[in-house]
Amino acid sequence: MNVEIIFVVVGAILTILGGAVSAFSERRTKEPKIARLGLKEPTDALAKDIRLKELKELFQRQQFVSDLNSWADSSLTFGQYIIGGLLASSFVQESVPKQVIGMLGVLVLLSSLIRQRYRPDIKAFAAKRRAVALYLFILKIGDSLYEIEKGLDSAPTVFSIRKRVTDFISEIEKSILADSLQDKPKDNPNKPKDNLK
Repeated sequence: MNVEIIFVVVGAILTILGGAVSAFSERRTKEPKIARLGLKEPTDALAKDIRLKELKELFQRQQFVSDLNSWADSSLTFGQYIIGGLLASSFVQESVPKQVIGMLGVLVLLSSLIRQRYRPDIKAFAAKRRAVALYLFILKIGDSLYEIEKGLDSAPTVFSIRKRVTDFISEIEKSILADSLQDKPKDNPNKPKDNLK
């Protein structure tokens, strides 16, 4: 098998997978197992009362989205720059059949278009930023739980912790929504508004 054909096949596979992963990375699939953060688990009732499980699941999901988009960005970058670099070399242009060069050119164009449309690099950065914020917040909640378990006078109430967690989850979900709305096409301003409510 020719080396050129191998590059075309590998590049095509990476481009297709990278584009698919980038396009569908924010959709929810089966959630991965909850990561243990090294916190001593509080009683089930207390953890449920303060929504700790939801917080950890959201953290795990953001880590997963970040990893997935980083992989997609790397795949698309490979398709765009490595294959594009091969195309630019005179050796490849002279020794490879025109059909293969054409397929490589389409592959580079496709990688570039997918990368520009879905921006997996930006999605990965945003998800990583949210994951770090969630991790730090979970550590703070762990400190509050420790204060409650030790019966310290400065310990917050369970309700105040739950309210902080709810507010923080709301902010993270708003951030996810805002990022996903940037991917959608803008409404046509000339389209009539539906006034039925």
